[in-house]
Amino acid sequence: MVIFMGFMLIVTRQAAASSDLYDTPERDVANMASTYVPVESWVYPAFELLASKGYVQSAFFNLRPWTRLDCARLLEEAKELTADESVSHDTAATLRSLRQEFALELRRREGERNTEFRIESVDQRTTAIAGRPLTDGYHFAETLVNENGRPFGQGTNLYSGFSIRATAGPFAAYVRSEIQRVPAAPLPNAQAQQQIAIADFTPFGAAGPPSHFLRGRLLDANVSFAFANNQFTFGKQTLWWGPARSGSTLFSNNAEPITMLRYDRVQPIELPGFLKLLGPIRAQFLVGRLSGTQYVQAQDTVFGSSGAALKNQPWIHGEKFTFEPTPNFQFGVSRTVIFGGKGAPLTSSTFLKSVFSAGEGDEEKDPGDRRIAFDAQYRIPGLRTCLTGYVDAFTEDEPFPLNYPKRSVWISGFALRCVPRLPHVTLRAEGLIAPHRNEFPGYYYFNVHYLTGYTNNRQLIGSWIGREGYGEQLWATWQLSPRSSIEVSNRNMNASSEFLGGGSLRDLRVSADIALRPEWQLRLENQTEWWRFPMLSLQPQRNNEFTLQLSYRPMGKTK
Repeated sequence: MVIFMGFMLIVTRQAAASSDLYDTPERDVANMASTYVPVESWVYPAFELLASKGYVQSAFFNLRPWTRLDCARLLEEAKELTADESVSHDTAATLRSLRQEFALELRRREGERNTEFRIESVDQRTTAIAGRPLTDGYHFAETLVNENGRPFGQGTNLYSGFSIRATAGPFAAYVRSEIQRVPAAPLPNAQAQQQIAIADFTPFGAAGPPSHFLRGRLLDANVSFAFANNQFTFGKQTLWWGPARSGSTLFSNNAEPITMLRYDRVQPIELPGFLKLLGPIRAQFLVGRLSGTQYVQAQDTVFGSSGAALKNQPWIHGEKFTFEPTPNFQFGVSRTVIFGGKGAPLTSSTFLKSVFSAGEGDEEKDPGDRRIAFDAQYRIPGLRTCLTGYVDAFTEDEPFPLNYPKRSVWISGFALRCVPRLPHVTLRAEGLIAPHRNEFPGYYYFNVHYLTGYTNNRQLIGSWIGREGYGEQLWATWQLSPRSSIEVSNRNMNASSEFLGGGSLRDLRVSADIALRPEWQLRLENQTEWWRFPMLSLQPQRNNEFTLQLSYRPMGKTK
């Protein structure tokens, strides 16, 4: 919290200094609001390619999404770093595509007014699943992960969506909405529900994500206000707080976006004095409210019922600082706390306790359900343009994951971009582990006060590895163009037999993202999954998923 207060003091001084500037493009840009680029966008892999070659040196990949204006800033940085040297055909094509995508924002950085209202995309997606899928990642696993909390079931799932964005000087607004038609997902039998209740300390088994409906749903929907390169955003928002592709340990897009008020330092800042050694810094702070919580325990009483959300939902706040001591090394520290809600009224006192407390105590009087995470990524010496390694870890109710490696969830991996004789192929591999803790099975992402755990609308907010398991995921991506790729991936997971009888899954996925025209994008995906969770089925199961998505994105005029 001391770091937060010092950081905000420096930001305030910078804001005051910026008020002394008059009628300059820099002042205009610093006070322009901008909408965020969705975390699944093609632009992030494109910027990763530029960063691997050293053409982008101030991009924070463990803190996404980025604003569109910040993406334009990175393009200006790349322009300066490539001005005096020739670049490869692939790099030139990537720069052209990104300049086309952010043409309007580049003009605004040169002094054009920040006024816009446009349809960003129109999407039609069909996902057909033959065979029984896994839908409850909090207790078992999920067939489809990191999908913005989209529910799914066996049969044909339809998602018709659109997104719009608008800006007006220091204000911005973004809406991303879908009509979702989802068939029924199979329910666990009575014995499985009884075991779920025992594992969660609840009278009845908590229900998994909802299904079997036709409904309209807001995904990201928010408004923003900006000043001096600081942006406040209110509404439903997606966050990704880590360098791993399989998901962050604290915040990913596996669950539905959370309604929150978020502060974002959209452009890096450097601290004065010896703290300058930490390099450029970005920070985010948020306070939000969860949805879908079914059970809490307070005063030795369990409140709630299966499948029904409590009227008084818990709150969540989070803080993340990311540092870049060198252009080749970044690390971040983050924290989230679930607090308030049923049995713990939201007051200034309970909020301050959740912010400042670091000790342990009686869970019913505890200031909140706390998690601390650390992540880092490093471009390997001698292979700077080829190999990047990274790690992401969090711990439950411990001061710091590096001090308690055997009591923390870990994700570690690497990205290899120089495959012999395959210059357009990137290989990526990640290992994930949630080791057993002696307290009780399923300790991670769980809390004895907030019995629905670290979920939003019944889905895990963090990594799909779940509450006690280990696994790995592999990707081989052939980049046809900046916006077109073919990918083969494999995912494996084994859950501990001590938690709900354990189980395993493995899947093989082949996908293709093809830019038909600058405005039209086609996505095809086929995944075959084999799983066995004895609590759900005594016999091994297999399902096959096929997705077809067609997207239309009107393009702005290029420079």
